[in-house]
Amino acid sequence: MRARLLRRAAAAAAGLAVVAGCAAAPAGDGPETIVFLNPHAGAYDAVIAEFEARNPDVRVEQQSVPFDQMVSQTQARLASGDTSVDVVSVDPPRLAGMVAQGFLTDESASEDLLESTSSQVGINSVTVDGRPWAYPLWTSDAFLFYNRDALTRAGVPLPGPSDADRLTWDQVLDGARKVSEAGTARYGFGIEQVDRYYALQPILESMGAGPGLEGPDELTPAVDTEQWRQFAHWYRDLYADGLAPRGVDPGQMPELFASGQVGFFLTGASGIGRAAGSDLAGNWGIAPAPYAAGGPVVTPTDSWGVGISAYSEKQEAARRFARFVTLDPQGVIAASQEMTLPPVATAAMPAYLDYLDEVAPDETAGVGELLETDLERYARHRPTSVGYVQFETTMNRAFGDLRNGADVDAVLAGAQATLTRQLDRQRELAGDR
Repeated sequence: MRARLLRRAAAAAAGLAVVAGCAAAPAGDGPETIVFLNPHAGAYDAVIAEFEARNPDVRVEQQSVPFDQMVSQTQARLASGDTSVDVVSVDPPRLAGMVAQGFLTDESASEDLLESTSSQVGINSVTVDGRPWAYPLWTSDAFLFYNRDALTRAGVPLPGPSDADRLTWDQVLDGARKVSEAGTARYGFGIEQVDRYYALQPILESMGAGPGLEGPDELTPAVDTEQWRQFAHWYRDLYADGLAPRGVDPGQMPELFASGQVGFFLTGASGIGRAAGSDLAGNWGIAPAPYAAGGPVVTPTDSWGVGISAYSEKQEAARRFARFVTLDPQGVIAASQEMTLPPVATAAMPAYLDYLDEVAPDETAGVGELLETDLERYARHRPTSVGYVQFETTMNRAFGDLRNGADVDAVLAGAQATLTRQLDRQRELAGDR
């Protein structure tokens, strides 16, 4: 697998000349300042330092906001035509809505560059109506982390690292119950992005439920179905039975696993660095994300990209920076190492895997092969819909209600009714544009 990645990286290098070139020194007025709005404080410091060293005519000012405020901040500032934002982090499922509102520049002129440097799954994540509107930076996957000591002392076999070893959800939860009953960890199971659609969509679809949005425009809600109700009962029972922790938010979940309080933990690649640097170091492992028995394997994909504001008055400099962050291997590697997230730029993947080998050599030995398998065979995009923000907000609230023990039928019927009203309005707005 590593040899195949190296061949791809060599092929991609030919397309990077346009990205890696240095700009001339600034004129007498000093460098031009561009503003980069993102939800990843500290992740881009090294990237920006390198970009500014290569491009002395540009200075990058970061404005980092908390993850849960990024959507509202972007909406408020770009909807008002704010010219002070030049570059903005873009979450792929929200891209269609941003494009419909005219927030981003059409990057079709970079199609050949993207094709020569980036994975197809990454390009797809920033494409709306056949055109790219941003530059993909990271992709994602889900993994099943496990506490070696907790499983071993409870008599639960350690799962294997490859696709062939992938467990069903029944197998995972049977093992989690043994851990819980044996008291070798406080909780048998946990999900990092608890109550978030990103983490739960693959489970839903593996269990036979649809993504929740249907129709050619993906503005028809379908969350009050028998399959969704089956999932909802399954999800609520995780917390009703005490198998998973109720009342713990996503930001606290990694620490709960790292402190040895969780047996099995569904998380993403960003969890690798946190676990490797914790007290659990040397006592944890990585297995493939589970699937529902009799159903398909479904894994998440897509992660943050970088877009250029249509209201920016400095689009040439903004584009240079966006390309450096997402397509130049040195820029991509710096960001990927900070966040431990897999890059979309194919030339950067070998260095990313080398970095994982340094951080956690035993635990990540099979991650490269697993990433490639999941991305090529099982990855499922979230819906590309102008109503995605409304959909995700409504469903995340519904998942939270289920975790707190609310009635399944009432929660899903309420979500269906709310989404029908909201998305009908989105359809009307789309028709007016």
